[in-house]
Amino acid sequence: MKKLKFLFFPTILVLAFGLMLSCSKSSSDNSSSSDNSSSSDNSSSSDNSSTGSSNIGPQKVYIVGYAVTEKCIFYDCPKSKAVLWDLGGNMTVLDDSCDPADATAHNDSIYIVGDMQYCVVGPDKKVVVHKLNEPSGYDSLDSDSIAVSSNGDVYVSGTATKNRKYVSVYWKNGELIKSFSENKDWDSEKNVAADSNGNVYMPGWKMKSHSVTHSAYWKNGNLKKLTSTYDGEATDVAVSGSKVYFSGAHGPICDLPCPVKSGTLAAYWQVGKGMTKVTKVKTAHIPRKWIMRSRASSIHVEGSTVYMAGYVDGFVPVYWKNKVQHELPVEF
Repeated sequence: MKKLKFLFFPTILVLAFGLMLSCSKSSSDNSSSSDNSSSSDNSSSSDNSSTGSSNIGPQKVYIVGYAVTEKCIFYDCPKSKAVLWDLGGNMTVLDDSCDPADATAHNDSIYIVGDMQYCVVGPDKKVVVHKLNEPSGYDSLDSDSIAVSSNGDVYVSGTATKNRKYVSVYWKNGELIKSFSENKDWDSEKNVAADSNGNVYMPGWKMKSHSVTHSAYWKNGNLKKLTSTYDGEATDVAVSGSKVYFSGAHGPICDLPCPVKSGTLAAYWQVGKGMTKVTKVKTAHIPRKWIMRSRASSIHVEGSTVYMAGYVDGFVPVYWKNKVQHELPVEF
């Protein structure tokens, strides 16, 4: 499955963010369906939403993905290539070594990670490839997400096995810095962000029992718990100045009709400030008492405004501006 990633450069209008806030996978080389992904620094992504808008404004918006670049019969097509689109439909074929798993933007360049390397696409569309270090003692290394800190350092998160044990790993400027794991059931989401001091944040979850799963994150590989009750998870991370935010979901499983403030609901956390849950509202013409759950899959912070994208009850694509839900139109 292939990913598409929407990249917003610093001139983005924040009103456009909600239209392109999570990531989508392509189920074939030239068609796509929904997925979740990250957004960090000055990049964004899109989930279950259309890719075009006539009201985007004058900012620079790019889309990274895959395409078959010549006409062919479906059973005899050449290998798809990594490409870069703008919203005008113009497509640039990237270097064959670029293999998009995730992407972000910094200054006037696009950073694309995949297949144990990352590519930097400059304003002139020239590509510079950087290999990720693969130290001895690690097997099945895989790179998943990329972020660039405000001072220009490049961080990549991923997974590996070490001594036959599953671990999460991260690289800085191509060098593997750390691996970490936990006892019993846990996982880090495939997202990463770093602050200007070089602290690395990766979201995820850690199970306590069958009824309690902590929303959690790892700071420099050290586990930090965001919740202590019910089920929860952290899915994405955003660094805004000195503030760190996580998206995700938290709450009890409820029976229908579900109380207005109950259910596992999308939420965000500001480190040091606690959790903010979204407001449950009527969705897809369904009264809110029949809404059981929602989940935020990605987050972006613009000033004091927090944007998240995700879904309600597993099938309605939405975004939230702070706590307020906005439903995204779908044909079916």
